[in-house]
Amino acid sequence: MKLILQLTMLAAVSMAVLAQDTSKVVYFSSKQMDTDLHKLSLNQIGESEINLIERTREHAAVLLRRTLPGKAEIHEHQADVWYVIDGGCEFVTGGTLAAGAQESPGEIRGTSISGGDEHHLAKGDFIRVPAGVPHWVKKIEGKEIVYIVVKYAEK
Repeated sequence: MKLILQLTMLAAVSMAVLAQDTSKVVYFSSKQMDTDLHKLSLNQIGESEINLIERTREHAAVLLRRTLPGKAEIHEHQADVWYVIDGGCEFVTGGTLAAGAQESPGEIRGTSISGGDEHHLAKGDFIRVPAGVPHWVKKIEGKEIVYIVVKYAEK
């Protein structure tokens, strides 16, 4: 199982690395990522993260640990690709964002989503959310969810 985790992390990072300066090598061992992620303090929504590559308007690769549900969100210009490493959550896509407000250019956050499709995300699951589609971690199942999200410009 550890090999699958390492291969998955490598694949996710590799996809994002293709979008950046190819003269730079980016490497994180699975042990380093796990240790670093669990050392970080959690923010107000129970989340800690490690940027695996630099965040730009065109791309990002982020390792996240979340213990609480987050805000509902819409990324107007970036798609999200998630791979769940451990834990799980109830994840809603589509529908209508409640109390949505722009927090930064191209990033809209709200309190929840009405309607939409509910997905049970668990270890080993993959989901792609196109740019412009509302999405929301509605409920954490168990104590946490650990996942990689790769963001890329789509619109």
